[in-house]
Amino acid sequence: MNQPYQAPGADVAVSSNETYQPQFLSLSGRIGRMRYFVYATGLSILFYLVVGVAAAILVPAFAAGSEGAMGIVAIVLSMVGLAAFIGMMIISWGYMVRRLNDINASGWLSLLMLVPLVNFILALILIFKKGSQGGNNYGAAPVSNSGGVKVAFALMLLLMVGYFGVLMPITIDAYSDYVQRAEQAQMQFENFQ
Repeated sequence: MNQPYQAPGADVAVSSNETYQPQFLSLSGRIGRMRYFVYATGLSILFYLVVGVAAAILVPAFAAGSEGAMGIVAIVLSMVGLAAFIGMMIISWGYMVRRLNDINASGWLSLLMLVPLVNFILALILIFKKGSQGGNNYGAAPVSNSGGVKVAFALMLLLMVGYFGVLMPITIDAYSDYVQRAEQAQMQFENFQ
């Protein structure tokens, strides 16, 4: 006799050697440390690159127009930029939840990112803690990192070292020089009056 409410006879747990291929814009599944770093950093770089290029093209193009048209264009661009930023934040939060699931922790722990100082500790855990071996409570383990992910990881690290090690000190030095020249110009202007 067939009972529809009987528990299944097969083992429905995820086997420990089962893997899956993580998707870039997916909000489900698990991702490892390297893939988390590449996805989150790559998404941020892509977002700011698109916004910067769009601003560099659109602002001068509309600067020749009337003030009313510029105001409308500024409002529309601000709304589009805000919508894109919110979308990027949702995807980034999804990466964080997926990374927490990889270490067999609940995605609700991602709310700790809203707590100062605790968010720094959580970020370090997300970047450095090794994921669970095999399947866990949140699904199958992600496949090993491909060559493309490893190359992207190395490029992201080089970009960060280049920015924080080379470009940022030059920028800070140029800014302090600018502040000194502005103060001198202000003092000369005050003496001139």
